[in-house]
Amino acid sequence: MVKRDKWRLLLIVVVVLLAAWIIYPVKEKIKLGLDLSGGVNIVLQAKETAGTPVTSDSVNKLIAVLRSRIDQYGVAEPIIQRQGDDRVAIDLPGIENPESALELIGRTAVLSFRQVLGESPRIPAAPIRKNYGSDAEFKAAQARWQEAKGEIDTYIEKMKTTVGEDPNVELLMGQTGTAYLIGKTYVTGKDLAKAETIFDQFGKAGVSIKFNAEGAKLFEAATEANINKQLAIVLDDVVISAPVVQQRIPGGDAQITGKFSTEDANKLAIMLRAGALPVSVEILENRSVGPTLGSDSINSGIKSGLIGAGLVVLFMLVYYGMLGFAANIALCVTVLLVLAGLILLKSTLTLPGIGGIVLTIGMVVDGNVLIYERMKEEFRSGKSLMAALDSGFKKALVVILDANITTLIAAVVLFYFGSGTIRGFAVTLSIGVIASVFCNVVVTRSLLGIMFSHRKGMTL
Repeated sequence: MVKRDKWRLLLIVVVVLLAAWIIYPVKEKIKLGLDLSGGVNIVLQAKETAGTPVTSDSVNKLIAVLRSRIDQYGVAEPIIQRQGDDRVAIDLPGIENPESALELIGRTAVLSFRQVLGESPRIPAAPIRKNYGSDAEFKAAQARWQEAKGEIDTYIEKMKTTVGEDPNVELLMGQTGTAYLIGKTYVTGKDLAKAETIFDQFGKAGVSIKFNAEGAKLFEAATEANINKQLAIVLDDVVISAPVVQQRIPGGDAQITGKFSTEDANKLAIMLRAGALPVSVEILENRSVGPTLGSDSINSGIKSGLIGAGLVVLFMLVYYGMLGFAANIALCVTVLLVLAGLILLKSTLTLPGIGGIVLTIGMVVDGNVLIYERMKEEFRSGKSLMAALDSGFKKALVVILDANITTLIAAVVLFYFGSGTIRGFAVTLSIGVIASVFCNVVVTRSLLGIMFSHRKGMTL
């Protein structure tokens, strides 16, 4: 074995081990498209309001915000398409909870810090029968609760009267059922520069936000004007929190805390980073989509693919003998690299993507057949095994590169102009082209070099 082949063999082992580590366990890491795994199909209707007319530009901005939210949510290869003048259709493959996806997409996420002019008492929790020893005690507790609730309702009615008398005041509800009289707005989410999920010392999730320079000035002025007073954090007209300001806060850093689960906090951070929807939207359609192929069709496809690959492997072994063994190893490494590439690029495997893998298998076999035939020609002309190997590879390499580069260009064009599953096919094909060239030029070449160096009497 020449020193060059040893280095190539070491490179191959490293690449194969790395690829195997990337794809294991493949069922958990590979993402399947809407046609293979199902998902969610949502159709949104843009709605015109007094301050936000529906225009072509506003719908384009709506699509941009939706795409930003979905991308940050980690949905692989979503399909977001405009339908007509004012509708947007969204396909989200692999989403198991349609309501969760809908909440992320449809919420407006308008954030503001506002003045608190008044707060109603919190409605106590309703009595539960198991906490009382007798029905009489439970009924008495229910009566006291109704009385307290009635007093709070009366207080809220008085707050509504105040709202009716002053158009600059609003009555908003909090997450805990508390009503707030809300005054002027100091700073809004439009000046937001950063939003991310955080956890306090008790592991409770929240959202840390940071304003830009202009927002920081407004926030500092807001905290300075409300020292020892409440400042309401309002999200989509719901008071998330109303902390008491202890001191002036410069720098524009703040935290949003409330009744958040980790998932809720992540969604809120995503929506704040992506920005509010530019127009109001109405959900026209929200449905779960099952795999269009069906599990039986998928299993049949996998079965036929395995049979086809098995026949190719058998043919190469029967027709080329040890050379076919090397080609089959290169074929297996190619498939391994394609799967690792899909996972690394966080691409989604769709039915056209499977077609790209099958096409890649054919390209690897074609490349090896081309190399072997050139080697045989060189061997018949009187050259030694190693000389035929070198010469055959050099002659075949030009043809292999020409064919694969043109295929790669076609794949890039498909990716640039295509969308959805077409892009999935282009990605799979591109990875397959690169992997097949690597396996033809490096893997097959190294295996043959090792075989020939240990079999002096071998013929082609």
